[in-house]
Amino acid sequence: MTTKFVRIFILLLLATGVSFPQFASAMAEVTSFSQSSGTVAFQGNSVPGYVTFELKTSEPTRGYILAVGNGIQTKINLSTMDYKTVHKMDWVPWDDTKKIPLPAGEYQLKAYMTDQGYNQISGYPLGKLTVVSETSPKPLFDQVAINPAVFAPKYGGASTVQIPFNLNRPAEVQLSIWQNGSEIYAGSKMKLLPGSHSVSWNGTDKAGRIVADGNYDVHFKYIETAYNYPATTQSAQKAGAVTVKDGDYNIPQWRLKEVVKDAVFTSDVISPDGDGVNDTVTGQFTLAEPAKVSIYIANAAGAHMKNLVTEQPFQAGTHTFVWDGTDFMGSKAVNGNYFVKVMVIEGANAGYISFADSVRFEGGYEFKALQPEKRVRVIAETAKLSVYPMDQGYTAVKGDTFPLMSETIENGKYQVLVKEGVSGTINVNDVELVVETTVPTVPNTMEYTVVSGDTLWKIAAKFNTTISEIVALNNLDPNKYLYIGQKLQVPATVSPEPTPQPVIHTVQTGDTLWKIAQKYGKTIDAIVKANNLDPAKYLYIGQKITIPSSTTTPEPPLVQPVIHTVVSGDTLWKISVKYGTTIDAIVKANNLDPAKYLYIGQKITILR
Repeated sequence: MTTKFVRIFILLLLATGVSFPQFASAMAEVTSFSQSSGTVAFQGNSVPGYVTFELKTSEPTRGYILAVGNGIQTKINLSTMDYKTVHKMDWVPWDDTKKIPLPAGEYQLKAYMTDQGYNQISGYPLGKLTVVSETSPKPLFDQVAINPAVFAPKYGGASTVQIPFNLNRPAEVQLSIWQNGSEIYAGSKMKLLPGSHSVSWNGTDKAGRIVADGNYDVHFKYIETAYNYPATTQSAQKAGAVTVKDGDYNIPQWRLKEVVKDAVFTSDVISPDGDGVNDTVTGQFTLAEPAKVSIYIANAAGAHMKNLVTEQPFQAGTHTFVWDGTDFMGSKAVNGNYFVKVMVIEGANAGYISFADSVRFEGGYEFKALQPEKRVRVIAETAKLSVYPMDQGYTAVKGDTFPLMSETIENGKYQVLVKEGVSGTINVNDVELVVETTVPTVPNTMEYTVVSGDTLWKIAAKFNTTISEIVALNNLDPNKYLYIGQKLQVPATVSPEPTPQPVIHTVQTGDTLWKIAQKYGKTIDAIVKANNLDPAKYLYIGQKITIPSSTTTPEPPLVQPVIHTVVSGDTLWKISVKYGTTIDAIVKANNLDPAKYLYIGQKITILR
């Protein structure tokens, strides 16, 4: 019976070994241990600020190293979950219990490991570690450079700023760009080992749009990873600053011109008075490729009057829009010229392109300058105006002048006429009143009106004189800017009377001699004689007609009118020849439409 029991016990033991191999495996042993330094300091400088441990075991294990010394013991976690044969750990001397740097002193290192069979290595001696105090702690980041310090981020990300740095301890690092206390960009998080690294920024914000010109702070956000329990929230260190200048904050014009080929109105005037004529205006824009766009009506200062299309995708081709002559609030626009402004949206980026074609709004309110005119001149380098409608922004530069709409200063601002149909307000501290001086007319001089782009040098060259002479003639201060519309006395230049050149008119559909004569302020006879025409014959489309430049001969004195009765074959030409008069005289005397036929028996008054 006893022998049988022993046999059964042996069989069960063997079966257990087959079913649970860990019970049959060998006990784990430490096969090797190394540490990167025997001396360490918290945030070290003269000595390392962290130490790397590597411990190997014969079987997969997990566990920790216990540092014991100075009446303190603290754990250095190797692997708390996974079983490994090779354990590698970066560690800073930190007391997890008290949450303070480990005090200076000598610490014994002991291993506490468990294998998969729950066999334990308890207090295996690994060696010692000396912790010292650091009098000059080393920061996590140093040797930071920002290159270039001023850069112009370009559309498409072709330009970047490089930020190389040295990392002194293991950490998770993230580039962060700030302006005015707000984070505008955050890069990817990277787990890095100590050493040299580099990150870059292409000048975009979190949405991917190129940022506006200005100054930006460069920060590193980080979490040091050489702790048993790394922080869960990031710390930050300012690394420097970078300036964005001349960046493509908006989609550049070259790109906008690739996308939008043209935008025009199909008529010249809009006058929404309810009579059914020109109450609305139709326009069209042409895209060279599919694009998402918004369409605006803009006034002469570029301010938006009405948003007709909002961020809508269109295919390549020509598309139409209609404007009813109202602003954002549904009120009638002010008299003036209005333009098409197209906003193109590409991802997070957008840009505006305007076109020269305009429509004239008539029949509405009109902004008027004071009479007699009084002006202000901008003395600041730049001046910000609030303009119609809805106080939109407009920037003026030094030397710009504006007519006053009122001499009253309200809230420290003048009301000015910015452009035709555009009123605005400007800070009184940014301008000076223009004092008009009456310059007496000097013999052999003439009056010249200053236009955009004029300088004393240009005007002197134009009239073959000197700056000094113009200054003396007009009692000018040569250090002050000229302004558009300013009246100047300049030396008179005698030019030969130019020889009048004839104008060539190409006949269009619907043209008649009468219409052409009216268009150019000439007589039918003068056109007939200049071109040796037979007025009884039709003009043809494309025919070249010379418009004489000579003055018309005065009509002879009138005598008693003659009444001519139209007979078969009569034309205005034949009748004028018969009575020695002109076709124009007959047309005017009888209020005729020369494009219409005469009829037999018609009574024609001839003024002779």
